[in-house]
Formats: sequence, C-alpha cells, structure tokens
Amino acid sequence: MMQISLAGWSLHRRFQNKEQPLSLLDYFAVAREEFGIDKVELNSPFFAYADADNSAASPIKAKYLGELRRRAEDAGVRIVGIAVDGHGDLSDLDEPARRKAVGQHRKWYDACQELACPAFRANSGGTRTAEIHSEHVDQCARSFDQLAAWAADAGLQVLMENHWGLSADPERIVRVVEAVDNPAFGVLADFRNFPPGVDVYAALERLAPYARFVHAKFLSFDDRGEDPDFDTARVMETFRQARYSGLFGIEYEGKGDDHEGVLRSRELLDRYAYTLPED
Repeated sequence: MMQISLAGWSLHRRFQNKEQPLSLLDYFAVAREEFGIDKVELNSPFFAYADADNSAASPIKAKYLGELRRRAEDAGVRIVGIAVDGHGDLSDLDEPARRKAVGQHRKWYDACQELACPAFRANSGGTRTAEIHSEHVDQCARSFDQLAAWAADAGLQVLMENHWGLSADPERIVRVVEAVDNPAFGVLADFRNFPPGVDVYAALERLAPYARFVHAKFLSFDDRGEDPDFDTARVMETFRQARYSGLFGIEYEGKGDDHEGVLRSRELLDRYAYTLPED
C-alpha cells in the first residue's frame, strides 16, 4: 500500500512567521491532528542550534533532539527524513572548502540516529546561475562518496535531490549516483524542481529507478482537484513502472492556504495511489 508523509516545507510560512512561528517541537502534533499524517520530514533551518547565526558549523542545541523525539513519539508520528540546507557546497572546486562542507554534515548522522530517522538529504552544491562543469560533478561525487560511506557505517541513507545548481540536470544526478555506487546513497526525486527547458516527465523517468524518497510537490488545484500544470497521473505511472515502493512526501508549495493545499495534495495522491505486485 502506498505510503504518504508530510514535508515540513509545506508549512514553511508557519515556521517562518516572525510574530508567532510554529516550533518544530509542535510540528508532529500538527501533522497528526490537522492532517492525519503520521510520517514527517524535517528541515534543518527549523532546528534549534547552539549558535543560531551559524547553523552549518554549530552543533544542535543540547537536549533538543531528545525533546524532538519525545514529542514525535507522544504524537504517534515517525520522522522519516531530514532535508539539510545551508551546510556548504559539496561540489566546490576549492578542495578545502569542499572538505569543510562534507564535515559540516557529520552532525546529521548522530541526529538521525537519535531521532530514529532513516535518511537525510544533502544539497549537491553549485549555484543557480554559474555554469556547472564536469569538475563540479566529480567534486560532488567525491563528497557523496564520503557521505555515503559514513551513512553505510551508521545504517542510514544519504540522498541527493533534484533541487538547484548541479542537481538541476538529471543526467548529472545519475552520473553522481553511478559514480558513488553505494547502497546507502540514492535520489530524493522532486516532482517539480527543474529549471525551464528541462522536460520534467523525461527527467523523472530518468531519476525514478534511483529514487529512495519522493517529494510530491503541488502548486495549485483546479475544480477537478488536479494540479493544472502537472500530469500527476503520468508521473505516478512512471514511479509505478520503476517499482518505486517508498514514501511520497507531500510538499505543498503553492501560494494558497497551506492547510487546504496539504489536504488537496493528499486527495490527489490518493487518486493515483498504486500497489505493486508481490515478487
């Protein structure tokens, strides 16, 4: 049976509300009580750090992880992933800078283990504007090779998402995944997150065989409950054909009300839910 989770970024406006921000500690109850969802993905920007002004280099605040886990357990919610942002450029051509970026991800292995979380996503690096060269891809592969080795030792998964920069091109993602060639490393495939000019459906077909997690990203809904700019049925069939059996994490990123957006996202996923035959 297809499983659904909730990406914390769906509620980013609540987390980022300057007057009354949603605390990550309260997110689990919101997921369960407001949306009836018992699996969630967390986002690193919403954690509490010893040095809030330098989250990349700072340790997570003492006792915070234990409290997060207790709150999740109290709500009956399981943490299934962490999306890590702002921890350095894993494709940096400057070798000391690349190594520093890799090292700044170390704390997330301990965090995942304490939270009983099976995986985290690290950004591939690069920029949204500068040209990406093969040397950047090689550096990215070196970084994920080390991250995957640590993940294997810890019994975790580290994931690369089509997000921006180097990972805006699905062929570069595949090149990195195949170069690393480690069962502890895979793809977090996002429904959208491709720049103009990229064939989204062809790109997702390319990534689906490597997917370990999916961000089911929706932006708007018409009177039929469909996202009018996205062929959900086609994409769900792509993942079914690839025999993807992991989670579909709702990531509503539209301009409308996030409560309605998450609920309508779930309805749309349920419409095209699939069950894989047993081997």
